[in-house]
Amino acid sequence: MTAGTRLVRCARMSVLCAQLFSGMYCFGPAQAATGYSGDSVKAAYLYRFAGYVDWPDTADSSKRFIIAVVDSPGVARELKRLAAGHQINNRPVEVVEAGRIKDTGRPTILFIGSGHADTLRPALTELAANSTLVVTDEDGGLNAGAALNFLVLDHRVRFEVSLSAADRAHLKISAELLAVAVRVFGSGRQSRDMQGAPHEWDFRGDSSKNSEIDPS
Repeated sequence: MTAGTRLVRCARMSVLCAQLFSGMYCFGPAQAATGYSGDSVKAAYLYRFAGYVDWPDTADSSKRFIIAVVDSPGVARELKRLAAGHQINNRPVEVVEAGRIKDTGRPTILFIGSGHADTLRPALTELAANSTLVVTDEDGGLNAGAALNFLVLDHRVRFEVSLSAADRAHLKISAELLAVAVRVFGSGRQSRDMQGAPHEWDFRGDSSKNSEIDPS
């Protein structure tokens, strides 16, 4: 990666970090000093992801915007705090906690806590039919069928994207979000200005750990 590319990417990440967290969170070496936890940062990401994803026009705008959380009480607690009294896409936000995916109903966003990605595959067809944005938090989350997956690199919460999974759920992920993902796999209904972009980026400088993953 050239120095110019690093500068552009750092600038994009700084802007998105500010937009995502509105000055609330920044996860990194200063985390201990600020007192913000990984759960806080993940909750902030989940709350703000909606602004960078387009759902089908058939989505019922009269219903609540439901963010379901499976077996991650810390993230659910932070989400409830963030969402209290707010709307997403002109819809009131409701945070639902559950121990199993099948108990979450028909959420708009589904976050599955670490250690449960293997329970995702049996539910994929129904989740895709409902255009649910699925987010996981473990190695292999994209292989299990998630569209977004959290990972920690250099003490920072980051995320990777599967455009193929997003496409199956009829979701469009914006170019702004894709530009700061640590990796983007597959191809799909991305924003117009992402057409022709590479199918995978790896900004760590060492792609060996996940080079064989193909969540398409």
